[in-house]
Amino acid sequence: MKERTKKTGGAEALFTAVGTVIGAGFVSGRELLQFFGCFRLPDLCFAGALFFGGFFLFLKLGGKFGGFEGALAGVFGKFAPAVKGILLFGSFVSCAGMLSAADALLPKAAPFLSLVFLALSCAVSERGISGIGKVSLFFVPVLLLSVFALILSEGALSRPDPSAFSAPSAASVFLYAGMNVFLSMPVLCELGARCEGRAAPLSAGAALIIAAAAGLVLSAVCSDKNSYPCDLPLAYILNGEKLFFPLAGGGMLLSLMSAFYPLYVPAGKKWGGAGKAALAAAVLLCSLIPFGKIVARVYPALGAAGGAACLFSAFSFALSSAGKKRRKSGRKKVNFCVKEKKDFY
Repeated sequence: MKERTKKTGGAEALFTAVGTVIGAGFVSGRELLQFFGCFRLPDLCFAGALFFGGFFLFLKLGGKFGGFEGALAGVFGKFAPAVKGILLFGSFVSCAGMLSAADALLPKAAPFLSLVFLALSCAVSERGISGIGKVSLFFVPVLLLSVFALILSEGALSRPDPSAFSAPSAASVFLYAGMNVFLSMPVLCELGARCEGRAAPLSAGAALIIAAAAGLVLSAVCSDKNSYPCDLPLAYILNGEKLFFPLAGGGMLLSLMSAFYPLYVPAGKKWGGAGKAALAAAVLLCSLIPFGKIVARVYPALGAAGGAACLFSAFSFALSSAGKKRRKSGRKKVNFCVKEKKDFY
């Protein structure tokens, strides 16, 4: 309880939320190409709106129910274990994807780099959400500014695709935002319990940063279609720029920590050190699947499940908020009648 009630600074909370999304698939452009297809401004605006709504929802639910476990039970009731199972599976897939991307980034360092990333994620998870926050507060701004500088130095920017906003592209962007927001739910809910009253500005700031960064990466990647088949398209665009590799690795590590945390905590509580070790071994084993295949085959299914969970959560939150307003209105009317009666006599 102490971990949940401790306050978190605004900047730390902001970059923690952003760090849950900006990982290997984002920084490399692989994930963005999968769901956006090309660089279109309407798609990015729609994505920003979805991220704002999703972040706001789970920050508010975390504040209302006191963190992730409370929000899960409060929203999904008897279905909470099933939803948690899907969420943990998605986190596991995301972890395997980050390590697979690390192997693709530096094939000669495999699996040493993955082992280092896992060890760091275990160390940060031991410190809870505050550990993730402190790492994100430093690395996320450095990562974003550095990638921006690299792209500009190469002059690898393209014009937005002029094609109109369509139902298929909207559905694809919805899957992307749904997947990321859903997988971020544990971290967002824990942040919500620590940042009550700041859900709107935090959500707006995080959504704006994510949409702008996605536009920048897509603009660069779409400047040369030869990058599309690559596991790490932005690395191709930057001509193997050496500085890109540590930056991409930093993005992978950030996303890995956010996805590993909700797996590491219950594994430790239930099975202790053996559970933590087994979790790390399983993630490392599944990271042998190529990153491109994980993104193409598993991420869309996670997007559908995540989108459905987010919509259900929003519906539940709207119902509870409407009920709360009705109860308040009823109390005001009763108080007014009592006052009138007292004045009359």
